Amino acid sequence: MIKMPSGFGREILNRPILDGAGDTLGHVSDLRINSRSGSVISLLVSISEELDPALLPWPLVDGLLEVPTDEVAEVSNAIRLK
Repeated sequence: MIKMPSGFGREILNRPILDGAGDTLGHVSDLRINSRSGSVISLLVSISEELDPALLPWPLVDGLLEVPTDEVAEVSNAIRLK
């Protein structure tokens, strides 16, 4: 699990989310934060229009794909998933 401090949140909003193959899933729209620790626990992703969310392994929350931070492999100009 990658721990991302909540202060980092504004810096990653709107960054692209890439799957393990480097294809764009969408962009970070919001974060889910653990209220006790302040750690980011999941990324809420506005997925690309051409993707069917039913084929993805994560749930939709209010129209956004909820991707746990456990799935993050790298954070740079884009966020790459495992």
